[in-house]
Amino acid sequence: MIAACCDIAIANRPPSTQISIFSLFPVMPTLNKFRAMVKKRGLRRTCTLDEISKDISFLHPPPNGGWGWVVVLAAATHGLLVGGFHSAFGVYMMPLLDTFKSSNSQIAWIGSISYAFIMIFGPVSGKLLVKYGAIKVALIGNLVTIGGLVWSSYTHNLPMLFFTHGIIVGVGSSLAYTPGMIMVSLYFTTRRSFATGLVMAGGAAGIFVQNKLQYYLIQNLGWRDSLRVYSGILSICIIAGFAYKPLQKHRAHPSVVEKFKTSPLRGFIVDLGLWKDRIFEVWVISLGLAKFGFYIPFVHMMKLAGDLGIPLEKASYIMVGLGVSSMISSLLFGKICDIENIDRLYINQASILSVGVVYFIIPHCTSFGALVAICSLLGFFDAGNYVLLPVLTFDLMGAEKMPIAWGFMMAVNAISCFGPPFAGAMYDMYGSYTIGFVVTGVCNIAAAGILALIPWLQREAIQATKNYINASVCVITNTIVPWQSPSPSLGCEFCTSLIFDRHFITMTLSCH
Repeated sequence: MIAACCDIAIANRPPSTQISIFSLFPVMPTLNKFRAMVKKRGLRRTCTLDEISKDISFLHPPPNGGWGWVVVLAAATHGLLVGGFHSAFGVYMMPLLDTFKSSNSQIAWIGSISYAFIMIFGPVSGKLLVKYGAIKVALIGNLVTIGGLVWSSYTHNLPMLFFTHGIIVGVGSSLAYTPGMIMVSLYFTTRRSFATGLVMAGGAAGIFVQNKLQYYLIQNLGWRDSLRVYSGILSICIIAGFAYKPLQKHRAHPSVVEKFKTSPLRGFIVDLGLWKDRIFEVWVISLGLAKFGFYIPFVHMMKLAGDLGIPLEKASYIMVGLGVSSMISSLLFGKICDIENIDRLYINQASILSVGVVYFIIPHCTSFGALVAICSLLGFFDAGNYVLLPVLTFDLMGAEKMPIAWGFMMAVNAISCFGPPFAGAMYDMYGSYTIGFVVTGVCNIAAAGILALIPWLQREAIQATKNYINASVCVITNTIVPWQSPSPSLGCEFCTSLIFDRHFITMTLSCH
């Protein structure tokens, strides 16, 4: 109905107006289709918003609550048990060093590879989710993770542990963890930041819960039996994965995007097309830099505390402080970022900058109290960035591109796997973690600076759109009014904004 009315309005304009519009862009084939629709349906003077919504087949909005809160609980459970387990790898550092008689950097690679494959396998997880659904992907991921942990517990050489714990557990964790993040973003609109904050709070709780739990299991059972026991605990995630029910679509007929999903060219075109988006490129590059040293504290902080003469049991409370502050921060930032006038991108930028400053301070902390305080600050500021990762990815890329964009973003963030081995290598060479922390701080500050390009790119994109011919067509008076705003004297109830481009015509409803 919108298309039909708009075509009549343009066709009834004086010849001079038609020439000035149509001579610039080849839109006649599209307009001819509009005319055919008008002849078939007929033109009426009145048109209700309900008819318009039905004609253009709007999607019903996400629940923004309801079953969405069950999805949040399930995703938070995965964050607690799957994500939290990787955050506690530092507790395994000392037992693995004693068992395999290896260097810090080599043992650090085990946890780093596992964490990296969570990121690297992100695009695959996103594509599998689109094709098979979140429930199946999460179920397979949890089973693979459990199998990898059991296999790791029977490993007696370091290369095999690289494969079982590094690759298998990493891939399984990616399949198990990714669906929750995507589903929460799809289930919520105005409460998306808060819902994501709750999920991240589950992961943050996993930092201090897992550090204490894994320490207890290792002290009482040894690291091998602790992996076997924990693999049984992970079966809880199998049950939680069944909460990821897909959202039902309510279109009267398939959209162009939905039809395109069945095309064999879809994966190739959509995936590569995403990398032509300069905003997306800046987003993933900046986040890749910010995440370079993200995993360093989780791998090396316990060893650093031991070098300072802090007992291992007492040192575990350093990570408890990081986890508690991160959990509180996740809830706080999640709630704040749902406020209408809050700019999430600037908050994310400030968080990354603050994290960079904290990393510069860590080498100067030489007591238990100082380490607890600085790691608590690290957890607080880093959560501001971590909570907003899926939210800003959704904001910048949209719902349709979210699974693939999130997957690619995770893959780029796999650069974090190089942080712990780099810090470990610097320790092996110089007997200090100072260089590792300083380089991480530099990367975070650089990332915060690069993020400043996104608002500029957004303004440039808007200006590029305004450079096309824009007009508002009143469906009642059949007149064209300037792009900026329709004249109040027209008295029209609503108008349709047309943006003429060389290849397409887009229309958005504006009420007056």
